Amino acid sequence: MGLREMREWAEALEPAALFNLDEVQAVFPAMSRSAVVSCLSRLCQGDDPLMGRPQGGWYCRRRLGTLRRVPVPHDVYPVLAWRIAGPGAGMAGPFVANVIGWSTQVSPRWWIAVVGRPPRSPGGPVYLGRSNRRRLELANFEVSMLEAIRDFDTWSELEWADALDRYAKYASRGWLGPLRPDLFVAVADAERGRGPLFRQRCRELAAIAGQLD
Repeated sequence: MGLREMREWAEALEPAALFNLDEVQAVFPAMSRSAVVSCLSRLCQGDDPLMGRPQGGWYCRRRLGTLRRVPVPHDVYPVLAWRIAGPGAGMAGPFVANVIGWSTQVSPRWWIAVVGRPPRSPGGPVYLGRSNRRRLELANFEVSMLEAIRDFDTWSELEWADALDRYAKYASRGWLGPLRPDLFVAVADAERGRGPLFRQRCRELAAIAGQLD
């Protein structure tokens, strides 16, 4: 069990497939950690290598023989951002405000709120740590709306009534993800350091989401 077997395994993967060291170790349990790292490193070498390394501890299957060779397929990075963020994560800051139509300002980097300590990602997304573990019960979009309301006065270009109207318009057209009103409000109530205005806004948006079901 060694480089040849790992090469054969990697060749069978779809281009842009993403995985970390733990996942490769699970595929090759008889190999030591150092042997897995060594084989992956060798598969990343050469003018047109089979593998790419988008970030420390993470690897991906490259597209071979392309006219313009890139170390890592571009579509790997959005997947990687959410894999690193883990459950309970959502868009945040100016990123979410723009995505949901509450701001016209395009953030040069993704902003993602995570539960717990934010991971390091030099040159990648801006990760923000949050302490409310009830966020783990929400889907990514629900957390994103929580973040949009949390920092509404900082990043939104709209008045709150206009922001609600835009949410209702976009959600009714299927442009936004689903939102479970009762759970959303419960998780919002568990947010620390948020005042009554934040909770009231969460209830108003949840009421609209409930009407759209």
